[in-house]
This record gives sequence, structure tokens and C-alpha cells, in this order.
Amino acid sequence: TTNPAKIQAILQAFDEIFGEGSCHIESVAVESGVPEQPFGSEETRAGARNRVANARLAQPNADFWVAIEAGIDDDSTFSWVVIESASQR
Repeated sequence: TTNPAKIQAILQAFDEIFGEGSCHIESVAVESGVPEQPFGSEETRAGARNRVANARLAQPNADFWVAIEAGIDDDSTFSWVVIESASQR
């Protein structure tokens, strides 16, 4: 993602897990393969998974790939977060 709010959320989560200042984030703009505003959990999850797959292609030497895809379902908003490392999906 290149969205500053999403980057900050990722950085905060990684700081809590690995220690403050231990991570460097390189953002990349990649396609989600779903509409700009996904509807429903399935479409939103697919968008996040596609973004991680495309980020892996764009930055194959990263330690982690993270995507946050926001979606709408009825009258509420939500997000899917997908995190992968070289050894875990």
C-alpha cells in the first residue's frame, strides 16, 4: 500500500511485535484484482491476498509482505489484513 494510514497501522503492529524501530517499510503500489471498492468479505479478502501476491513479485527479497484491503458489507466497513513471510502464509 501507499496509503499513509495503512502504513502507519502496519508499522505500529510490527513495532509491538518486533520492537520499536526494528522494521523498515517499503511501500509498493500493486493491483488488487478486485473493484476499487470491494463489496463483501470474499471479494475484499481476495483483494488483500492478490495484493500480497503482487507485492511478493514486486519485492521478492522482503522479509514480510502485508496488505490491508478495506471493504463494505451492507451498512458497515471492515478490512482484511493478509501477512506472509517467506516461510508462512
